Amino acid sequence: MTSSCIIGISGFSGSGKTTLIEKALPVLKGRGLYVGVLKHTHHNLVIDTEGKDTDRFFKAGAAYVFADDDAQGFARYRHEGADLPEALSRFPKGLDLIIVEGYKSSELSRLWLAKDLADERSRNAGQGSSIIYRDDPEYLQQFLNHIDEELKRHCAERSLMAGLLVGGRSERMGRPKGLLEVRCRTLMEQVYETLSSISQRTLLLGAGELPSSLTLADRLPDAPEVKGPLAGMLSAFRWNPQSAWLVSSVDMPFMHQEAWKWVLSQRRPGAWAIMPRREGSETVEATGACYEPEIFDYIESLAQKGVFRLQKIADHPKVIKPVIPKELEQAWKNVNTPEEWEEALAILNV
Repeated sequence: MTSSCIIGISGFSGSGKTTLIEKALPVLKGRGLYVGVLKHTHHNLVIDTEGKDTDRFFKAGAAYVFADDDAQGFARYRHEGADLPEALSRFPKGLDLIIVEGYKSSELSRLWLAKDLADERSRNAGQGSSIIYRDDPEYLQQFLNHIDEELKRHCAERSLMAGLLVGGRSERMGRPKGLLEVRCRTLMEQVYETLSSISQRTLLLGAGELPSSLTLADRLPDAPEVKGPLAGMLSAFRWNPQSAWLVSSVDMPFMHQEAWKWVLSQRRPGAWAIMPRREGSETVEATGACYEPEIFDYIESLAQKGVFRLQKIADHPKVIKPVIPKELEQAWKNVNTPEEWEEALAILNV
């Protein structure tokens, strides 16, 4: 199942659907959106050249043929009586939007394109859909406005999960950092409670030692053959790849609800991850961050290459790195040494 926003554009043959999509695509690309288009036709497709290698492979019985050069690629595959869900399943995961032309009988959110106000046939067929008219000078903008609204709705309706990384050890601290206590409560308990107040569900990620109050909490083991915090993150993303994930470490004693709300306020269509940074710094915060489903494949590709540094996620062009407001900066402060812990206790007046 794709995590992309999907919209439909329908209309009778000759209404101008393809032209409308063609006009919209450069605008959407200019906004930084990755867009796929699904064209449904009742005619037999001709997508290859008789006698070419790829055509010969397909006719010889290949179930799937993929060809590429330095600039592009195309796929050809077999199916019997394909429906819309099967067709959508063929799309890559890393798309913000899929525009579907056709599939009139599906339950997609769609627009109906009519030629003009006198097109009574289209008005009747398009009942239940928003109708736009090709002779309206604003019809392209109406299409783009519809896309904007659907992208925002899609983002707002996406479930929000939280993952708390608990697998790390700390030899310098003499004990797991998550079990350090502030006012008779462990850091892990405090961070868990904060995450639970802003997410639909919070999971513990990793095999670290837990305080007794969290022994029955939902928990996922680290992804195998992956090192460091990335192992816990991938475990979460694989477990629920349709949700957005807030990811936190246990050693952030100053993290609070308002800081997380600021992170969530930075979400927008086309942004695949929110990795905050301090003013004047190029280093991003990989925990205390939000990850959308579209980024998961890229993170998987890093792990497959043996790249486990979380900072490398920020190299992706769809990751945004907003500057943390000065009044919230302290929320992202980690404690890694006994000296830093003593300093944190002093600030917390413990």
